[in-house]
Amino acid sequence: MEPQTYQDQLQMFSYLKQQRDVYQGQLEYVNAILANYLNTKATLENIKEGVKVGDEILLPIGGLANIKATIKDTEKVLVAVTQDVIIEKGIDAAIEFLEKRIEQHNKEIQFIRTQLQNFEINLQKTSQLLQQGYLQK
Repeated sequence: MEPQTYQDQLQMFSYLKQQRDVYQGQLEYVNAILANYLNTKATLENIKEGVKVGDEILLPIGGLANIKATIKDTEKVLVAVTQDVIIEKGIDAAIEFLEKRIEQHNKEIQFIRTQLQNFEINLQKTSQLLQQGYLQK
């Protein structure tokens, strides 16, 4: 392998590694959001099936802290549709909204996993070329 080609392959390997790491970070981020959606959906389903007006619940307020709260309405939910917009929805509509988001995130996770697999394949090929070039030197 010529010196320039070897350097090109080395740069390609570095680039592929960086891109793989970016996608790996995206996968972790999207998985965390998905876990939050699944938890929220399960909570709404539990409220729908067993919580009554006046029941006391623990309300997470951040970190490891919770406060006691009393349920005033089990039929309406305030849903964040964007970072700055919150709308009121019926509990069934809120669950349906979450199901759509969960489906979107599952598709995104599948796309990211496919990209990661492609990067791994390309990294292996590039690594083999680099090893062959090193052995020929």
